[in-house]
Amino acid sequence: MKQPISLCMVLGWMLLAFPSWSGASSNIAFSADKPEATAASDTIVKKGWWTVELETASNSSFYGRNTATKFPYAATSLTYVHNSGLWASATTYKLFNTKAVVDETDVSVGYAFKVGKRVTNNIIYSRFFFSEQSPLLKAVTSNAASIYSAVDWNILYTALTTSYVFGGSNDLFVVLENSRYLPLNPLWKGKRQIGLDPKIGITAGTQEFSQTYTQVQQTKNNNNSGSPGTGGGLVGDILNPLNPGNGNGNGGSNNSGSTTTTTTTTTTVTEHKFRILNYDFKVPVVISFGSLEVEPSWRYSIPVNLLEGDESKAQSIFSVKGSYTF
Repeated sequence: MKQPISLCMVLGWMLLAFPSWSGASSNIAFSADKPEATAASDTIVKKGWWTVELETASNSSFYGRNTATKFPYAATSLTYVHNSGLWASATTYKLFNTKAVVDETDVSVGYAFKVGKRVTNNIIYSRFFFSEQSPLLKAVTSNAASIYSAVDWNILYTALTTSYVFGGSNDLFVVLENSRYLPLNPLWKGKRQIGLDPKIGITAGTQEFSQTYTQVQQTKNNNNSGSPGTGGGLVGDILNPLNPGNGNGNGGSNNSGSTTTTTTTTTTVTEHKFRILNYDFKVPVVISFGSLEVEPSWRYSIPVNLLEGDESKAQSIFSVKGSYTF
């Protein structure tokens, strides 16, 4: 008998952690990409900058997995990036249909660096905290270590994020995204920076299977009641105490019986299988107003290789994100 257990069920549906690692990584700016601030005749390069971000979405998911109950949410994050590439970020999540003031808080630190002009890298560590009133309380994965790498091929932008999540459960996830920013500046005659940033993504990861094997073994024991010629009385009672004679020499019949003993052995083996979990298609519209950036987005997610008990379905998710850098 096999009893598969979905990773999402093991995690207690930790829906908000890692909403988009690739997106989070691309938001960490590098010193080479930042404009310089000019004061009088001297050029001053900022040593660091802050980014405040607000986001709301129509539903939550965990690497493409979702539940029958929708969990729309609002998120607020504050990120500091140093000129050296070191950065730190804190993000809070509030589910719209819960009593908790804050359902989840994520704290992340990392180091962003480039290799040449085309390759972008980010090393990330995150810690997750959950409210006692949150439906995410049962989540057992509280840490993650990730490596994000992206290559700009000019006609295509490829990003690969590898995440190892650990705590009460250990799993590995890999997200591959291909995108290309398409400027639409002629719409506003170049007065505003606006463009589409369509992305196609594939998510793969480990799923925990708990397989239970049951083996039934039956042993048949033969019991002979009485022995011919022993008779009853004292001698018969001593030789066959389970079927003593009646004292008149009538004991010790030739009847025989059997007893069957059943032994049940149950063995449970837990293993992880690495498989494709989800396909994603996302179309963000990026609108820039200088230091302010607004990004409405539509995403269509298709979960695959569902385990028994997993209610995940293909879904559309709408979100709006705004960020301000200073």
